[in-house]
Amino acid sequence: MIVLVGVTLTVGLFAAPPQAARAESIESALARAYQNNPQLNAQRAIVRQTDESVPQALSGYRPSVNATATLQRQYTNLQQTIPATPPLIQNGLSIAAQGMSTPRSVGGNVSQTLFNGNQTANKVRASESQVSAARETLRVMEQSVLLAAATVYMDMSRDTANLEVQRNNVKVLDRTLTDTRNRFNAGAVTDTDVAQSEAQLAAGQANLHAAEAALETTRANYRRIIGVDPGNLAPASSVERMAPNLKASVPSWPF
Repeated sequence: MIVLVGVTLTVGLFAAPPQAARAESIESALARAYQNNPQLNAQRAIVRQTDESVPQALSGYRPSVNATATLQRQYTNLQQTIPATPPLIQNGLSIAAQGMSTPRSVGGNVSQTLFNGNQTANKVRASESQVSAARETLRVMEQSVLLAAATVYMDMSRDTANLEVQRNNVKVLDRTLTDTRNRFNAGAVTDTDVAQSEAQLAAGQANLHAAEAALETTRANYRRIIGVDPGNLAPASSVERMAPNLKASVPSWPF
């Protein structure tokens, strides 16, 4: 019985197929930007801070309670001599006192504001207005960040495709230059044709370097806005699913 269990576990472990890496969709990228963007997190903290001003303003309606308590430890060492004052005191007196004492006191005060010229009500309304303004600012920032995230997602796909196009273009131009040189060696073309092919290849390489720089810039913007490095990005879906009747609503004009 134990052997059968071991065989079953072994089969289960080796039968599990490896999971393929999932491509990140634009929806997941927007979700990451909404959760991880530092600007949004900072504005959320400002909103939470502003929310605390409303309870502080409402405290003006509540009573104020103050309590005080003191506790001391006191050492006394008193020595005093009273001179003779006939006829009350025939001889001088000497008084000595020494010891420890613990004086203590407790006090309290309760106050309630009955009317302060509507200052508390005005503070409450001002705090609520500040909270509304902070939340609207957060909402506007959310829209801006999500728009920037969607833009940089599409820019990443565009620049990646452009880099592949430029690489293929350089390969084609390199083969063209090789063929032109072979034809020049065979006497079919002149050195001007070779120079033109070399210039086209140099221009293609320049475009390739520009595409690489643009892709690195877009990758940095992707990391800054969304919070992670771009991985395997899925192609974005068409916007026609947002407006299925878009083609029907646009009139066709005869030309």
